Amino acid sequence: MKVFVLLAVALVAYASADEAARERAKAIKKECKEQAGATDDDLKELKEKDELLSPVNKKLMACVFSKNKIMQNNKFSKEGSMEVARELMSGRPESETKLKIAEQIADNCAKEIGNVETTGDEMAKLIFNCLKKQAKERGFQSPHV
Repeated sequence: MKVFVLLAVALVAYASADEAARERAKAIKKECKEQAGATDDDLKELKEKDELLSPVNKKLMACVFSKNKIMQNNKFSKEGSMEVARELMSGRPESETKLKIAEQIADNCAKEIGNVETTGDEMAKLIFNCLKKQAKERGFQSPHV
């Protein structure tokens, strides 16, 4: 199962009809890939295993989460995650219902990991796992990329 906000954020280009959002997502993906020193194989592993197993993929997602304001100051940001959800759902069928689910997911992750003190890379893994768990519990999937 793919995480609703997670990979969709990394690759908004495949989830959004808005050209500016597509270009922004591509730029973030490229910048974070370079910043993390990630290879195409690292991205393939992340996509196939849907887990942050390597330090490179943790760093990659920390960058993506930070650039999208899902992670701010090494903390999960409910507000940032909802901003991304609103961008992704804008103009989509059933967007109000899906946004309510996204808000429940964000609320639960804020409660679960909002006060955890750790490094950015480890917080990225906590965010990734929380979003994945919460989305799975609600049968909520992101588009396959």
